[in-house]
Amino acid sequence: MKLSPSILFTEKKKVVKFNPKENKYDWEIDFKYWVSGLSRIEDYVFVTTYSNWGKSFTHLIDFDKGKILWEVEDIFYSVHIIENTLIYYNKKKYFTAINIASGEKIFFVKSPFKWTSPKAILLNGNFYIYSSKNTYVVNLKNGAFSESRLPDKFDPKEVGLVLDEFQININNLPSAGGDYGGAHMVDGGGSDTGGGDGGGGGEG
Repeated sequence: MKLSPSILFTEKKKVVKFNPKENKYDWEIDFKYWVSGLSRIEDYVFVTTYSNWGKSFTHLIDFDKGKILWEVEDIFYSVHIIENTLIYYNKKKYFTAINIASGEKIFFVKSPFKWTSPKAILLNGNFYIYSSKNTYVVNLKNGAFSESRLPDKFDPKEVGLVLDEFQININNLPSAGGDYGGAHMVDGGGSDTGGGDGGGGGEG
């Protein structure tokens, strides 16, 4: 991750980038709704907000400029950024790919797993989703799923958290089927590893 002297923090409906060395705000952004989650991956800041009517939104912000690039009415899980494509999973069991620069949707497909929430991992340039029983590789151009398998020394029945080629702790939705589940990627208590900063704000 690109180092920065600044930290990020939230105030109710606001996100602030604070520069402690110069004792000033680099930028601050006011949102329409309450801020419930904050994470950073490289130059991107993810902010989750929620309304009084139960709607949740994910906003993508340019870390340096403090500019909102786009927003989506959804909560992101199992987030990966592969070149110019951001792919995530949601509570309705759909995988969605977005052009990270424009916010344009590339595909929106139902998970092939009916009874469990899959884990996600990037290996050798391939994006895999898997459970303890099945593995698929995802075509990032059209969202098509192809049956596959993980390397022999990678046992999906035993693996919990993963730090993969993307260098971020992979979080997954809780599953009634017994597979590991964690908090969503931009949750206030989310990941804080490698390429992603979770929680109320951290030194970049």
